[in-house]
Amino acid sequence: MSPPGFHRRLPAPGARRHNAGGGCGGASPGSVERTPKSGSSESATVENATVGSATGRRRFCPIRRGRRRPALCARFVAAVFLGAAAALAPAEQAPKTQGAPPAELREAADALRAGESERAEAAFRAFLGGREEDPRALQQAGALWLLAGEPARAVPLLRAAVVADPGFADARLALGQALGQTGDDEGALAQLAEARKAAPSRYEAPYLAAAVLDRAGRLPEAVEEARAAAALAPRNPQVRRFLGRFLLRIESWPEAAAELEAALRHGFRDDPAIFGELGAALLGQERLDAAEAAYERRRAFAPEDAETHLQLGYIAWRRGEDERSEEWLRRAIALDPELLRAHHFLGLTALRRDDLDGAEAAFRLALERDGGFAEAWFHLGKIELRRGNPEEAARLLGEAVARAPDYAEAYYQLAFARRRLGDREGADRSLAKFEELRRRETPARPEDGPRQEKKP
Repeated sequence: MSPPGFHRRLPAPGARRHNAGGGCGGASPGSVERTPKSGSSESATVENATVGSATGRRRFCPIRRGRRRPALCARFVAAVFLGAAAALAPAEQAPKTQGAPPAELREAADALRAGESERAEAAFRAFLGGREEDPRALQQAGALWLLAGEPARAVPLLRAAVVADPGFADARLALGQALGQTGDDEGALAQLAEARKAAPSRYEAPYLAAAVLDRAGRLPEAVEEARAAAALAPRNPQVRRFLGRFLLRIESWPEAAAELEAALRHGFRDDPAIFGELGAALLGQERLDAAEAAYERRRAFAPEDAETHLQLGYIAWRRGEDERSEEWLRRAIALDPELLRAHHFLGLTALRRDDLDGAEAAFRLALERDGGFAEAWFHLGKIELRRGNPEEAARLLGEAVARAPDYAEAYYQLAFARRRLGDREGADRSLAKFEELRRRETPARPEDGPRQEKKP
């Protein structure tokens, strides 16, 4: 049985609005942390990746994933050097230790900020005049195109920087990012491998590689790269959270909780959604009290987040606190009437009180929002069995298995309904299917709860 709080058939949280936070796959904003190498002018800028958005602000996202990919995206900002950061910043905020950036670079940055690509190109040509083989100048120009969301324009400049200085790790990192944005996953991974060779003590290469591998659907490898990044930057809260969110996806609850707690311990303050993620990791371990505390912290930052109310309602439901559960669930529905799982658990709460009419109303509201929601069909079928209506029960349970062919419990109930109808042959077929599925695996039950993130 899957750990409580997660169910493989239930829709992912916020399924109606995957990209509510803007950016990449619903990734929410986080602060930029710059970590210059000791005794060097090189530095790297990495921004954390998150599940939900508290503010809705759009931020730069390097890896564009398909809609079916979970919302886990490494936002490795292209300004992997202080020169580009200075060029992007307003004059009064430019780093003073590096001196003022060249006027042409400042002009290019201003033009990109204003969305004037032609003026930016002219400024870059002026900036690169006499610097055509200067790897740092080429990297600065390429990184600014990246920051402007133009990876295709960045690639030639960054390739030239790598040719001019094959050991220039920052150029390799930026090129890997640009290639990842343009969909060249293998090219991106090759550049990041070279960057790791050039600077083995830096965490940015495995951090970025994890995002590229995730985009390519290679989750086990992505997890290992995220582990490598965290091992190189154990005190970096963004990287620890990044790993924690990967661990959530593979349902490694204790490890995920440890990483998320480490991120908070090391000062993570960028996105209060981390408390919801921590709550999910704790809920997966059956640590209801600790999970509730985490979700309450999330609610303190985002009092109108429907998902948080849903999870608190589920925790109360698990404790048998039906009135409290119903209160949380109704708040969740008031905040987001389309939150499918809130209707689902409201129906389960009614069922536990033997309120068949209330349960039916809740499950039918869920189906109004998603007719493919197998759990709602399943429970409507069970309700009709309890009412002594096996014919309607068989129809509803048939809808459930049509939408979830691996739904073992639905086949069991369907066998019972068909037997009551006198359809012994049909009952035997359904029971055989149930036994086949049970031999294959122990499936999660709908009562196991709403999942927080399965990408996540």
